[in-house]
Amino acid sequence: MKKIFIDGGARIGESIDVLLNKREDLKGCDVYLFECNSDHKMTLEEIAKTNNDYNFIVRDEAIWKENGEMNFFISTDIWGDLGCTLDSSKREKLDLVNPRVVKTINFSDFISSFDENDYIIVKLDIEGAEYEVVESLLDSGAINRINELFIEWHDHFFTKSSGPLKQRLSNYNIKINHDWM
Repeated sequence: MKKIFIDGGARIGESIDVLLNKREDLKGCDVYLFECNSDHKMTLEEIAKTNNDYNFIVRDEAIWKENGEMNFFISTDIWGDLGCTLDSSKREKLDLVNPRVVKTINFSDFISSFDENDYIIVKLDIEGAEYEVVESLLDSGAINRINELFIEWHDHFFTKSSGPLKQRLSNYNIKINHDWM
């Protein structure tokens, strides 16, 4: 059995401090850092190079429900965090004039590619894409491969509601935390 930590929306690696460093049982695990904003790639690669406790794999792709390419919009809000979103209706300032084309992966297929005995922990902070991704995981059955799920729902930015998906998730034997911080 292998332990795998998948960080969806890795940004600049905050979850390394928040999640991994609090979990001695995860030392040596494979860590996949998915970040669609290429401005953060060098920071993530530096984390990977300087931290020997884990096997890091940096992926400058977006977690989604299918393989392909999509336009992402970069945040220009006062926080200056350069977050990305697929949804141009997000209630914060976005650069709608200069979308970035980003490669997407079918997350259900990615999860299903691991051995069924692997212990998989997923953190999703993917700025509104979590609704479609979680629905795809549920519909495909790939959700059964996930042992722990940390997810930040972005109901406050969108008119979507996580309620129905939270209800569906409650039917599975998964440790779920509806935030990751």
